[in-house]
Amino acid sequence: MKKFIYYSYFLLTIIISKPLYLLSQTPQHNCGQHIALKELLKNSDFKAYYDQEQRSFSSNNQIIAPKSGVVHKIPVVFHIVHNNGIEKIDRSQVLDALEKLNIDLRALRPDTSTVDSLFQPLIADIEVEFVLATKAPDGTCFSGITMTETPYSYNNGDISGSDQVDAVMMYNDVFQGNWPGDQYLNVFVCGAVGTGIAGYTYYPSGFFGNAMNNGIWLRHDYCGSIGTANPSASKTFVHEVGHWLNLPHTWGSTNEPGLASNCTSDDGVADTPNTIGSQWCNYNETTCGSVANIENHMEYSPCRKMFTLGQKARMRTALNSGTGGRSNLITPANHFATGIDTVAPFCKADFFANRYITCSGDSLYFQDYSYHNPISWDWYFQGANPDSSISENTYTTYPSPGVYDVSLTASGDSTNYLTELKNDAIIVMDYNGDQLPFYEGFENINFNAPDWISNVGNWSITDEAAYNGNYSLKLENDGVSEGTKHILESKTFDLSDSAKAFFNFKYAFARKNTSNNDYLKVLASNDCGKTWSVRKIIQYSQLITAPDQNSFIPSFSEWKEATVTSIIGPFCVQNFRFKFEFQSGGGNNLYIDNINISYENTTGISNSFTGEVSIYPNPTNDILNIVSSNPFSKIQVLDMMGKEVLMNNKSNIKSAVINTSFLENGYYSIKISQGNQVSFYSFIKVN
Repeated sequence: MKKFIYYSYFLLTIIISKPLYLLSQTPQHNCGQHIALKELLKNSDFKAYYDQEQRSFSSNNQIIAPKSGVVHKIPVVFHIVHNNGIEKIDRSQVLDALEKLNIDLRALRPDTSTVDSLFQPLIADIEVEFVLATKAPDGTCFSGITMTETPYSYNNGDISGSDQVDAVMMYNDVFQGNWPGDQYLNVFVCGAVGTGIAGYTYYPSGFFGNAMNNGIWLRHDYCGSIGTANPSASKTFVHEVGHWLNLPHTWGSTNEPGLASNCTSDDGVADTPNTIGSQWCNYNETTCGSVANIENHMEYSPCRKMFTLGQKARMRTALNSGTGGRSNLITPANHFATGIDTVAPFCKADFFANRYITCSGDSLYFQDYSYHNPISWDWYFQGANPDSSISENTYTTYPSPGVYDVSLTASGDSTNYLTELKNDAIIVMDYNGDQLPFYEGFENINFNAPDWISNVGNWSITDEAAYNGNYSLKLENDGVSEGTKHILESKTFDLSDSAKAFFNFKYAFARKNTSNNDYLKVLASNDCGKTWSVRKIIQYSQLITAPDQNSFIPSFSEWKEATVTSIIGPFCVQNFRFKFEFQSGGGNNLYIDNINISYENTTGISNSFTGEVSIYPNPTNDILNIVSSNPFSKIQVLDMMGKEVLMNNKSNIKSAVINTSFLENGYYSIKISQGNQVSFYSFIKVN
């Protein structure tokens, strides 16, 4: 039963009603803390930790915590987990988020004075400030912000954050390895942190040890109040810090405000009234027999402004406890190790672009990330216009396709200069992409940027197998961890001459066992790769082309064709791009061959012919091979008007070679006959 020590004050107060004030009819903040907790509690080991730790916190909890004059500083690292999209927020947004957090924690919001008079005496200065770390775990100087390029920035269906943590540990730009949770508050800023979730964290727990997993996850548009975020969204961060310091929601340990049953639960804080929880700003809201503290940071309402003295006591208890390593964060030794109590020297020139893959004519924004406190900058942009700048942050344009270097020389004292050179930093595609038809059989290919970009995953050209010819595209999936993503991006294509394009390719894959759940996505972009849309998903049983086996190299009969029928309308532009995204589920290697994009359907038009037929190469220059599992008797080549341009009578043979050198460029049909059975196939003649 909750004890309200301040309610004699409340009951003696004459309440002057404020007007019913509904700022929002929908939640402004979707917290995933209790969703994550619910999942963790399924683990018996974690539950044992959790139950014991919460009993300890409750027994040691103070009723109130008045102002002490001692401000605890906590080192924080922002890990920007991005895939070169809008989620790649810049440093100014990070600094804004940190500023807003500290203002909220210290009760310095300009609108704190407008808090309901009932709760004015309870407004607490938590006396905690978060400061960007200036040293990485290995002692090297850094800015307090890491950058990690990974497709796991978007993790819509997962709220564990494990993939994002692993990506940061392996691929960030500063230090590869663990960023201990008892040395730093690790904040992961991502494209998505779970379906419908703005942010989440975990209560303090020894279950995580010194791992990074006891950090905070924020969707990029809920980090700060500028850039991709807004002032209302900025309140998410302080809400999650409250959870990180062991505060439940004001209605208790659920993620469902507004339920009458919440009156029977409690948040373990004496001076927060029992409430069902609110998602809007009704200042006169009375629930569970008390006026609700809807302006509390641990509510869901958009008018959150305060913590109470009781909440401060609970937060300080957690911070002074060794549970989850919280107490080590505030020690002088840790302050020294993370560099937050000293003036950090200028130690590195560094920079980032808003995108590293672009199209000719596009402007890119380059932001200085040098640390610490640079005062001068000298940029050089190979192949760009302008190709130099002395501004801190700058824009430049790349007029021609290619792969280009970028360098920045910076100084913190106008005496000592440091240079950061990034080779092949910018990939520029042709805005006016290649004309259709496009065919790739991987027989003679330059598998390098800007034609193909394979920064994620192990893609290569192989002679192990091919649908036809000698080579195919191979993804090394055998033996990688389940959930690993592999991405291959194409160059640009001009699809603007039609409202529809036909896209098909051959693939081969086999599981190792029935538990494997690998899948392949085909995505398309109509803006040179700034944004992507899923056009086809081949998953689980659909992906299988051969029986389960421990090692897989496909035979001719173990290939299937995939057809992408959704390349229409908005995607028929001058700078169309596509990419393959494969997620490992424990299966074998994947093979891809014969990628076709054209304005005409190059798959079989009618297939009443018995047996498998392979026609290659398609498109062709001078020779077309025809191979069938069953014998045929006649081959006819027809132009697009249906006129016969070549005819070859055969005597029950299974293969033929057709000379196409005399044909003009364009689309043709092949009519293959066996008695009364016929089959039509299409091919493209090119120079």
